Amino acid sequence: MALSPIDMVNGVFSIIFVAFSLLIGFIILSRYFRYKEKIYFLVGATWIFISEPWWPSSLSFLIALSNGIGLPPELYFLIGNIFVPLAIVLWLLAFTEFLYSEKRKLILGIFAIIGTVFEILFFSFLFLNPDLIGELNGPVDVNYKSFIMVFLIIFLLIVVITGYLFANLSLKSKDPEVKLKGKLLIIAYTSFSVGALLDSAIPFNEATVIIVRLILILSAICWYGGFILPKWMKKLLLKSK
Repeated sequence: MALSPIDMVNGVFSIIFVAFSLLIGFIILSRYFRYKEKIYFLVGATWIFISEPWWPSSLSFLIALSNGIGLPPELYFLIGNIFVPLAIVLWLLAFTEFLYSEKRKLILGIFAIIGTVFEILFFSFLFLNPDLIGELNGPVDVNYKSFIMVFLIIFLLIVVITGYLFANLSLKSKDPEVKLKGKLLIIAYTSFSVGALLDSAIPFNEATVIIVRLILILSAICWYGGFILPKWMKKLLLKSK
């Protein structure tokens, strides 16, 4: 079965976003081995795993180029969701390094309950009735059912709300570079949440796929700038006095 134009565009731009995310995640994570500061490990790994929902789309597209079918639904669902709670745990560990440190155990404990419920339900449905999780719309797109969408929205809200609180610390700084990092993180959290919601909520055509994936790529670039702020970005965005 030949791939449709929308499948081709969706697959290509999923690969581009995932490639950007993995590259940026590993660049940030590599700073840990250089400076031995665990925040780099945590935020780098967070971005690697936060891109997970787009992994199966990319992989299924590559497989479909040869067999026209792509991944089976069960494997698609597994690859796209199994590490999402881990991404949130990594982020909450990073977040509580700077804010609400005294409540870290409580915050992680509450999320552990939410994440455990998600994993139990997810694997139960995966083995008993995968149709309750969602259905594939061609080889590279999926329509998730309400069960998983509720949890994904909860996870997204956790990242965005805590992310804004985290970025607000930088925005209060008098250091122009630190303040710029805060602005970039605000853009990263906003664009990621908008891109993720649009990705799951709007009908796709070639144009909307490209726009949504570009929004997600922007979020990855701003996440990188918010934690690393490379010289080229600093020179481009920061006005010299």
